[in-house]
Amino acid sequence: MKRIIIVGGSFGGLTAAFRLKDKLGAHADITLISDNEIFTFTPSLPWVAMGWKNPEKIIFDIRRPLQRKNIHFLLGEVTLFDLNRQMVEVAGRVEHYDHLLIATGSDLDFHAIPGLGPDAHTHSILTMNHTLSAKERLSHVLSADKGNIVIGCTQGASCLGPAYELIMMIDMELRRKRKRHNFNIHFITPEPFLGHFGIGGAGKAQRLIEDDFLDKDIQFHLNAQVEEVTIESILLKDGSCIPQDFSMIVPPFLGVSAVRKSEGLGNPKGFIPVDDGYRHANEAIHAVGVAVAIAPPYPTSVPVGVPKTGNMTIQMANIAVEDIISTIQNKPRPIHSPLSVTCIADQGNTALYFTVSPVLPPRQKIFTRKAVWAHMLKLGLERYEMWRMSNGFSSLPG
Repeated sequence: MKRIIIVGGSFGGLTAAFRLKDKLGAHADITLISDNEIFTFTPSLPWVAMGWKNPEKIIFDIRRPLQRKNIHFLLGEVTLFDLNRQMVEVAGRVEHYDHLLIATGSDLDFHAIPGLGPDAHTHSILTMNHTLSAKERLSHVLSADKGNIVIGCTQGASCLGPAYELIMMIDMELRRKRKRHNFNIHFITPEPFLGHFGIGGAGKAQRLIEDDFLDKDIQFHLNAQVEEVTIESILLKDGSCIPQDFSMIVPPFLGVSAVRKSEGLGNPKGFIPVDDGYRHANEAIHAVGVAVAIAPPYPTSVPVGVPKTGNMTIQMANIAVEDIISTIQNKPRPIHSPLSVTCIADQGNTALYFTVSPVLPPRQKIFTRKAVWAHMLKLGLERYEMWRMSNGFSSLPG
């Protein structure tokens, strides 16, 4: 019986655990390790920040579906990966593996810029706790008669979508309250153009977003580099000083501490290089999701990271599982299609939908639309994914 350890309890870790159990059954002893027993559907956090979504609707205890599938669960933070001895250090104990799948996500590098982060002068909507803090402050600002709001991403950020969503939701809410004319709204981004998203753009998404920002009088700053944040303003390298009463700025990402400390595992920033089967050079190890190193398709004057969305992470997990199974069953490694991505950037009452395949150019397929149906589709996808994972399904049953 093969001993398989999965580290991470979000999209990648849960999908991989359920699928491996479905495929291997009693022939594999699977343990999932996570530093948090609560799954959060992170794509819905912008709605939580706006007060439009009950946080309880987008969380569940991962121990229930894991127990139902006879998958072991270990609560704790991994402190070290020992590649030579094929073991993981966690919660004061050592766990050995035959196969390891790392789906840890990343650390948020708020220390990269003075004044950045929830413990300083900006907010975040990348975790539930951060989002609840942002919600409280944003509610106060939106109830005022006037204000200055700054939303965006720092140089090196790779999760740009939530910033695009939040700024459009804030604009909509202020117009609903009939006081948009009393608020200055700025968007800062390291991208060379709006809708670049770290992947070189997505068809006509650039034009759609630019038109929206211009029509809604949202001021945007391209190729922006944040130098410092104070309680009153955001300072950019080009000398711009943008006043703020509320700001949500996506920070740069780092690989998690355990990866950064483990010799031979990650690159200098702690992200894990893998091949098209998401296998590390050490063949006992696979990695998926935000933990994976993906090089940008084109150089940009200011660094922009390649995103790894929930949709992309689920694809990676399924590919990695097939790769692991081929090794266990002594079969040829499968040939994998390039990663694609479907993303829905919600705007409150409508949404921008785009599909690109493959993720990195040149591409076979690009489809981009802005429509109310895309907003409804995002609501439906939240319900489906919450149902699927909370019930232990790796895909649709039947």
